[in-house]
Order: sequence, then C-alpha cells, then structure tokens
Amino acid sequence: MKPHALFLTYHFPLPDEPGAFRPFMEARLMKMAGYDVTVITSGVQYMTGEDIRNGKGWVTEETVDGIRILRTWAVAKHRSSLLRRAANYISYTALAMAAALFKTGAVNRVFAGTDPIFMAPMIFLVAVIKKAGLALDERDLFPETAIATGVVKEGALTRFLFSMQQFFRRHAVSILTATPGIRRKLIEYGIDEKKVTLLYNADVFVEEDLAAPDDGPSLRELTGEGFIAGYAGGLGIVNDVGTIMRAALRLKNVKGMAFVIIGEGEKRKEYEGWIKAEGARNIYFLGALPRTKTRSLIKQMDVCTVALPPGEHFHATLTSKMFDYMAAGKPVLFCGAGDTEDTLAISGGGATVPAGDDRGLAELFVEFRDDKARREKTGADGRKWFEENMGAYQAAGIMKKVLG
Repeated sequence: MKPHALFLTYHFPLPDEPGAFRPFMEARLMKMAGYDVTVITSGVQYMTGEDIRNGKGWVTEETVDGIRILRTWAVAKHRSSLLRRAANYISYTALAMAAALFKTGAVNRVFAGTDPIFMAPMIFLVAVIKKAGLALDERDLFPETAIATGVVKEGALTRFLFSMQQFFRRHAVSILTATPGIRRKLIEYGIDEKKVTLLYNADVFVEEDLAAPDDGPSLRELTGEGFIAGYAGGLGIVNDVGTIMRAALRLKNVKGMAFVIIGEGEKRKEYEGWIKAEGARNIYFLGALPRTKTRSLIKQMDVCTVALPPGEHFHATLTSKMFDYMAAGKPVLFCGAGDTEDTLAISGGGATVPAGDDRGLAELFVEFRDDKARREKTGADGRKWFEENMGAYQAAGIMKKVLG
C-alpha cells in the first residue's frame, strides 16, 4: 500500500485557474514520489473570491490527475471587506480541520504551507491527532513579510507570531523552502539545517504549457506595437509594480513600445487610475488569467520584468514569475537585490538595477529593444540554466526526501 500524504493548503489553483502554481505542482510531485495524495483546500478561489465547488454542502470532492481534492465551504467575496476576509479564513480553517479528521483516514505525513499564518495551529493539531509527521512548506517568512511591507508594526503581536512559527518549525520533521534566502534565515533562527531543504519556486511542469498551442490574444495586435515588455504576477504590496509603471510612463511617448500587465491585486484600481490620469496609452492591464493563457502570452513578449521593494527582507525573495520568464527564454529585467539578482548573474538570464530605480529600468527597456542580439542571448542563457537546474524528476526526489 502506498503511503498517504495529507496536503492542507488554503489555495490550490488548477491550471485553468488564475493564481499560484506551487501547490498543484507540489501535489503532482508527491504523486511522482510514490504517495497517495489528499488535498484539503478552500472552495473559494482566492484570486476571484468566487465559490468554485462542484456541488453543495460543507465539503465537496473531485479527483484531478489522480489527486483527491476536498474543497470546503468558505465565505465568498473575501476581498470586499476586512470582516469578510476574516470570516473566510475562519470558516476555511474550521472546516478544513473537520475534513482532515473525518474525511481522510490514516495518513503518513501532513504537508502544509506556512502561508497564510492563521492556518498554523490547525495544521499542527491535525498532525498530532493523526499521529503523522508534519512537513512544512515555507513559501514566505511570516510575520517578517508583514512587517517589511508595513502591514503591521513590530511589537508584542509579531513577536508572538514569530515564536509560534518557531514552535511549529521545531516540531516539524522536515521543512521545504522556496528560496535560498529563506533557508538561510531558518538556519539563522536555529532550525536544524539537516531538515531544511530547498525547492525553488519554479514550476517544473511548465514545459507542458510552453509546448501547448498559443492560447489568448495577439499582444502585437492588441497594442499595435512591435516591442512588448511584460509583467505577470500580483498587484499587491509585495511586488513593486509601481516602479515598473513609472518606468513605462517615462517611455509613454516612445513609439513602438508597449507594456502589458497580467495579474490581479488590491492595488490594481490604483494603478489603472494613475495611468489614466497620466494619459498613458502604452500600458495595458489584462487582469488575472489562467496559467496556461498567461504563459502563452509570455511567449509573445520581448522582455519581462520583476521589481521588489527595497529592504534586506526582500533579498530572500525569488518570485515564481522570474522562472516562468526564463523557461520561456525571455530576458528578465529586475529591480532589486539579493537571491533574484544572484540567480540572474549566475544564469546570465537578465539584467539588474537597484530597487526603485525606474529611470534605470526604463533605460534597460530601451537597451534591450535596440539590441536584438543581446536580447536573444540573454533569453537563451536563462532558458539553458532553467533546463539544467529545474527538472520534474529532480524535484520529485526532493519531495520524497521531505516527506520521508
């Protein structure tokens, strides 16, 4: 009989949904590693706020690629108010625990992401009750990220949350990290380095999407321009899309260039209002799109960009979008420092300017537009590095090590 992994994750977008790829990738890697997999996730799509369950009741069940998926009821439209967001989190957490206890049977491992932080006590309790080892997926550092982005101030609450996270880390049998910087931080915090393993935040199954027929509009027909710079990702406070917008605005009167923004987030309306007020016609917002369609559009772009806020905390960030760009053979123009800058330097897959340097980013856009040979070589180097370092079988081996 195969070992059984219980995967608790607040969000679990399938390929035809918008949102993060990592949870679905991890479930597929568990299957490759020889596990039966049960996923318990929210029935509300975290990007759109819509209830996407295939039935009624407090929990529904479906099977995708051999993965059993239980979707719990949760309060919908959670982005409309702070109260609804809190209700959404609480309703999912309570029903996910009920589903874990009454719908899953015996399990060998409980696997869960540490984001969002509200899930942590429930995850730990499930592991204790199930008498299963706990494996954590540290996709980000909390509450450190909340402090760095100004969502909360450092104080008694954040110190308590940090201590809580440390408790769960110490009691986990293994920890998966999404970036080298997160791994370094956990070791600095005193976590045994032998149980901390790196799995880059790169979709090792991205080739399936890149090989698929193009899905979506022609960006050149949409914009009427010959050179397309793009961004695909969140429009919130963690990604510094504002610097990308300022760089694009510096070039709003330059003929032949267009900037395409794919994604959703709490700052989208602010950005759209800003662009309208500036009278810029070179920036296009396409909203949140399924991964397959997004990757099809990335293939049409000439260069792609990533921008992170200033501050040492963000040096440990490696966004998944960067790896999608590299897999598609696109040069990555980056504003920031740390793990992303190091990866681009090692791979040769992009160019970097300091965080917040919209003038420098605008200059990079023009340089890469005017130098086709550099553009092609940079994209090819990034693609080669991705092929050599990001493979499904290699990643499945890492997952098997983490699950034990």
